[in-house]
Amino acid sequence: MIIGPSNGWLYAKKIYSLFQQEIIFKKAGANAVEISFMSEWFSDENKRRMASLEAGRVFDPEIFIHQSLHLPDVNGQESEQEFAIVQKIITHCNATVVLTHLLKAGNDYPVKIYEEMISKGVPLAIENMDSNKQSGFKLKELKKIAEIVPRFVLDVQHAFEHDSTMEYAFDLFETTKDKLVYLHVSGETEDNHHALVCQSRNCDKIVSFLGTIYSEIQVPIILEGKYSNSEELSQEITFLTKEISD
Repeated sequence: MIIGPSNGWLYAKKIYSLFQQEIIFKKAGANAVEISFMSEWFSDENKRRMASLEAGRVFDPEIFIHQSLHLPDVNGQESEQEFAIVQKIITHCNATVVLTHLLKAGNDYPVKIYEEMISKGVPLAIENMDSNKQSGFKLKELKKIAEIVPRFVLDVQHAFEHDSTMEYAFDLFETTKDKLVYLHVSGETEDNHHALVCQSRNCDKIVSFLGTIYSEIQVPIILEGKYSNSEELSQEITFLTKEISD
């Protein structure tokens, strides 16, 4: 199974060094990573690392089989300079998928921005949004945008928030499975919608959905829980690998 975390939780702990992040993820047994776009990515330490490595390598690609990049929300203010920065990061991350939230800019989705990014070689993907958002979750809209953006990331927790029976999640999977490139996975507790699945109150629903999906298609899993340390991340990887495999 290809499984590993988003590095956003380490940014929250002020661990910006990609050197340190790689050590933590290796220790936890991860073989996938999603790198969140942060200004700290261009710290002096990380610039030195990029200069010392072959182009295209940030996290060791022999260990981290899947590497993706999560952009900030795309809107109508994108500039040529920002596109250039994104393209540079893609190269250094060895990213095969570049994800952005599917949110309306004003009254409409920023389709022209999506098309421009795709035309410039960005391997763009969109994801379904959570229940706190005003857009980015209706099936008809997702299907329409998926005709333009060639890749899709299904966020399982976001889907659960819209329908705890998981019927919506399965409908979403059927609508987008031909474009599905990976899954976002977390669970929820009373006060946290980015909880470890193994500690969540909706654990059974999340695991059951993943098991059904994996019986049909195997795609990478990116974990979005808020972990305290590498041991908790390892616990989640071990738990999900066993539960889904069984």
